[in-house]
Amino acid sequence: MSSRTESIENSTDGVDGNSHSLKTLSLFSAGISKGKLNLINDYLLPGSVLDIGCGNGIYGLYVKSLDRELLQIDLADRRDARAKHLSFAVMDAQNLCIAGDSFSNVLAFDIMEHLEEDEKFLQDVRSICDNRLFLSVPNSDDEQIASIGLTHIHHKDKTHKREYSRQQLEGLLARNGYRILCIKPNIAKGITRFPSILAKRSRISRLAARFVSFQCKVFLEMGLFENSIIGDWYCVAEKY
Repeated sequence: MSSRTESIENSTDGVDGNSHSLKTLSLFSAGISKGKLNLINDYLLPGSVLDIGCGNGIYGLYVKSLDRELLQIDLADRRDARAKHLSFAVMDAQNLCIAGDSFSNVLAFDIMEHLEEDEKFLQDVRSICDNRLFLSVPNSDDEQIASIGLTHIHHKDKTHKREYSRQQLEGLLARNGYRILCIKPNIAKGITRFPSILAKRSRISRLAARFVSFQCKVFLEMGLFENSIIGDWYCVAEKY
């Protein structure tokens, strides 16, 4: 990974908002995903980029460092202060209004699960996307962790309208005129923190949970423990 990627990946500063009621908006991660940066590195085409639901705006910073023309949109400007200079428009992803413009690449990370009509969204994006669509969506299958009485943390986000299995995502894209170039599972790394999450509200319990979490990480590194829990699907598709 390039030094530019690493410098952005280490960024976790806070964000501020505007007049739109932030309480009505979905949450977004203050950090950045190495897997998403890898998708951008591997599949981003020359030309312009539309960043839908840009959140803290950090992915846009990396796109801009690659010398791409960029427009970020979201329901409110909640971007990191360092991303405020990037081109931005207040816009609802469910009602894209970009008349006369088209983009070589469209980023739509963690968006479709919040929309009432994901098929309409894909059709709208197809009308303004010349080539590639970058997606991330939460995995719907929690059978593995449900067997031990747990569930995906993304189920806590009550703004989600749905989650997706791999088959559902593939079918959705195919029906709406997209050919998948890449679809990857994003492993839920937080599994090693489950003991801490489940700890009782006492100092001894929390210390014990941290020790168990540390053991899980060691076993994982040694290959004695396997984490195969898929949290999200990362996908790149192009229209045909």
